[in-house]
Amino acid sequence: MSDERDPLDEHDPVKPRDDVDGSFTSSDFHTVTQKLILNAANDMLTEAKLSWPAVLPFLETARDMARGDFEQAKVRLHTLQAQGEQWVDAREAFLGISVADRDDGEEWLAETWWISEIATADGDPDQVRAIIRALEKSLVLLHVWLAEREGGAEAPPSET
Repeated sequence: MSDERDPLDEHDPVKPRDDVDGSFTSSDFHTVTQKLILNAANDMLTEAKLSWPAVLPFLETARDMARGDFEQAKVRLHTLQAQGEQWVDAREAFLGISVADRDDGEEWLAETWWISEIATADGDPDQVRAIIRALEKSLVLLHVWLAEREGGAEAPPSET
């Protein structure tokens, strides 16, 4: 038996992983499935040695299909997350995207990202500071929106 580890083992939903808490969400399933399908398609195209003009129509069709699905995608900010059978406050706000097939309505992509992870993804402190300033402006706008709907309560001053 070889000591080499199969690179797909780390994505195998059947095999337990030491680095996770044991929960495997539908979002994880979609991500793993998508990666496996992409890898299989890439391997198949590589072996078939199709020329670019032969591949291009498939790529354009796939883009058109995905574009139609993404036009109806749901992108939301969330504050609650599932914990067992209950909904609890999340540690912070997170962004979620859900894309369903436009024909049958079946969800084929579901992803979430913590806002702080999006903001720090590039590892650039100046960019993070700029994002914080922009989020503070967003908070002012949200307070104004609430004030307009709650009978004119005073909105916090802008920090521009």
